[in-house]
Amino acid sequence: MKKSHKLYIFTGVIFLALIFIIILLVKFFGSDDYNQPLLNLNGEIKAESFAPASQPTISAKEKIVGSIKAPVKILVYEDYSNIFSANNYETIDKIKNEYNNQVVVAFRPYATKEKPISLEAAMAVECASEQDKRQEMRDGIFRAVKVDSLNNDGITGWANQIGLDQGKFNSCLTDIKKQGIMLQVAEDAKQFSVYGAPTIFINDELITGARPYDDYQDGDGNKVEGLNSLVVRQIEK
Repeated sequence: MKKSHKLYIFTGVIFLALIFIIILLVKFFGSDDYNQPLLNLNGEIKAESFAPASQPTISAKEKIVGSIKAPVKILVYEDYSNIFSANNYETIDKIKNEYNNQVVVAFRPYATKEKPISLEAAMAVECASEQDKRQEMRDGIFRAVKVDSLNNDGITGWANQIGLDQGKFNSCLTDIKKQGIMLQVAEDAKQFSVYGAPTIFINDELITGARPYDDYQDGDGNKVEGLNSLVVRQIEK
């Protein structure tokens, strides 16, 4: 067989392998599968969480809700353009209200170049934060996500409604250096076994996907531990 023919065959095999890998990644991260717990085969309630090879830590310098001295530390990687992150946002808020000074929550953006609106939304939250309107922007963006209406014009309009200085806000949105920082957060998260959003750390436990507040049964009748039970278990340690 000629070398050129061998090269074509080799190239074709590599191409098919790459397509297969991409399909698997899309299926895992772009569907509900990433946001569902693993199967529980013995019928008992389980956490369905695991300990990553490397554990992230929360710094008092980052954006946190609560005291850094709280016994339960919750770190959430969220995609501001993602419906699962929007749903998870409400659950985490309920946890914080329920346990108050027993938990501290930190939020980190998970934005990618492959999904431009995720970067735009992450930048909007960061830029609003510089004008002390982080929570207002985050609330507005997640509300838009829930009704499938998130877009650039909507973000700009909401910035105006919450009273942001539009000049500063628009300048911040297009800051290449800050965009790079936003993207780097998601890249750095890989060392903590984070490959999609939402991903939640509750002390030394990692939970992938949007987990409900209460314990529940999945579609196969397996009992799954909700975030509330996970937090309670950590508090009782």
